[in-house]
Amino acid sequence: MKRFVAIAASLLVTLSSLTPAFAWGDEGHQTVGKIASLRIKPHTAQRLAQILRPGDTLANMATWADTVKERVGSTDPDPDTNAFLQDLAHNERNRDWHFVDLPLGCANYQTCTGFTPDNDIVHLINICIRTLQGNPDPNQPLTKRNALRLLAHFIGDLHQPLHVGVGFIDANGPNHTILIARDPQVIRQRNLRHDRGGNQLIIDNDRKNLHGFWDFELVRSLMSVTHKPTSDKLGTFLKQTQPPKPGWQPQGPVNTWAAQWATDSLKLSGSQTYRAVSIVRERTIPVLRDGVPLIRNGQPVTQTVYDIRRPSNYLAVNRNNVREQLAKGGFRLAKLLDAIFVD
Repeated sequence: MKRFVAIAASLLVTLSSLTPAFAWGDEGHQTVGKIASLRIKPHTAQRLAQILRPGDTLANMATWADTVKERVGSTDPDPDTNAFLQDLAHNERNRDWHFVDLPLGCANYQTCTGFTPDNDIVHLINICIRTLQGNPDPNQPLTKRNALRLLAHFIGDLHQPLHVGVGFIDANGPNHTILIARDPQVIRQRNLRHDRGGNQLIIDNDRKNLHGFWDFELVRSLMSVTHKPTSDKLGTFLKQTQPPKPGWQPQGPVNTWAAQWATDSLKLSGSQTYRAVSIVRERTIPVLRDGVPLIRNGQPVTQTVYDIRRPSNYLAVNRNNVREQLAKGGFRLAKLLDAIFVD
């Protein structure tokens, strides 16, 4: 039953909205949080305990940011959550904080001019860092507990490559083909639209899309092949079996780390997520909400999608990439928390 619910969630979450879907799903985010909890220094754990409420863990708080996306303006019995939801002026567009849409041809985050708005994931991570360091941003007020919740989530998001490097649709390719554009200069000149982090790329000629495949199916496939039925067990397993690589280590000041990690995910998206992916056709489908067509002004709302073709080994190759991304995300979240609470 649990597997059916997860599959249904992947279909509804990734296609019921015109905005980007969740990253990793609960299981992936909780895995990142679990790994971080096993890697932080004792001093960091003590500092976190001063912020957390009873029952809070890095694993279970890593999913909080997705739960508030559609609830701004409502009330909640939890004081910190309620404070966030009531602050419409600052938090109404919080779903835009979870990603940055960079062309695959960008060399890095820092030089991808015109594609890094000041409310993207990198900027918000740095706001969370400053808040936890005791220097809150007057333009984005957050409680320390909410900043920690967001940070635990955003580091997971940052390691889902489709939340950083995305395809841009060129509908005027040679011989009436539709191409995935990579060159940022061409994209700017022709004002090409992106594929919403792979949400518009359909992988089974029906409704399942590439973003949902990465969020849910690759994580579930990893859990299956490793025989780890829960995120808690998967996180413990990855911490034990995925030793950190030199490239995982951050360099320089802590406020540059998020940009470094965005560049890392951008490169993975270009080399693996979109590797040998080609668009077969364009079509229009109705937008669903709760499984039924969304009606606006008496008319069904539609969206354009693109059926794609992928290599036959796409799942196996990228399951291994997800294994590394989850382990890397947990390692880096721990490193970041240790750096924030260094004294």
